[in-house]
Amino acid sequence: MAESVNEAELGRSKQSATPREHLQHLLNLGWEVNSPLIQKYVVGNSLQKELDDWLKSAGQ
Repeated sequence: MAESVNEAELGRSKQSATPREHLQHLLNLGWEVNSPLIQKYVVGNSLQKELDDWLKSAGQ
C-alpha cells in the first residue's frame, strides 16, 4: 500500500518556480557561480544570459 505524499512535510513550496527563478534563488542563497552544479544547471536550462545579468547586478 503506497503512502500519499504530503507536500508540507517535504518542505517545498507549493508554487512552481521557473528555471530562471530557481537559479536566482540558489545564487541569492550563496551558491558559487562557478560551482559545477550551478554551471550544469545554467547549461541544461539555457540560462547563460540570466547568469551574466545576475553577475552584473551583483557587481561581480
